[in-house]
Amino acid sequence: MDGFDLAQDFTASWEGGLSDDAADHGGLTHYGVSLAFLTDVASTLKGRQYLLGIGVHPLPVSRETIRNLDKSQARAIFRREFWDRLSLDDLPVQMGVLLYDAAVNTGCGQSVRLAQRGYNTAGVGTCLDVDGKLGPLTRAALTEHNTRDVRQAILDAREVYYRELVRHNASQKVFLRGWLNRTDDLRRYVETL
Repeated sequence: MDGFDLAQDFTASWEGGLSDDAADHGGLTHYGVSLAFLTDVASTLKGRQYLLGIGVHPLPVSRETIRNLDKSQARAIFRREFWDRLSLDDLPVQMGVLLYDAAVNTGCGQSVRLAQRGYNTAGVGTCLDVDGKLGPLTRAALTEHNTRDVRQAILDAREVYYRELVRHNASQKVFLRGWLNRTDDLRRYVETL
């Protein structure tokens, strides 16, 4: 299995089937792909058709697009929009898995900021700018210091992020237990890789 497969296997186990929770800012979601996310991605294509992994779907993206999405399409979208966009093949597999799952759940920039904050908290090297950019300094730091302590500090930063999110927006409290359980599960999973 390559790094993406290992990451996607974990993430897919937490991204369920069809969901339309009013508290979810993404709106209608299927296999982790939300209407808000796919609409945003499609808007960057300036009217071109959006390849969903198995064929072409006409724009605009609609609720029906999300309902008809299958697992292989979600996988293809996630690979392109998160794994490939962040060039996670260039990182040790454990770090790639951490960043990928956080990117799917919180977005690419937030995923990198969480890694940078966690790395800085671990105190193992020169502090990184917490800018959400996976540039050469952040890549080098996460590669050189791919240790259990740094990985756990990154996951600690993710837990803090979720708790702060709920503190600032009480409507998100309904998701907190699931987010924390997912993070705990990822703590165990990444150490088996």
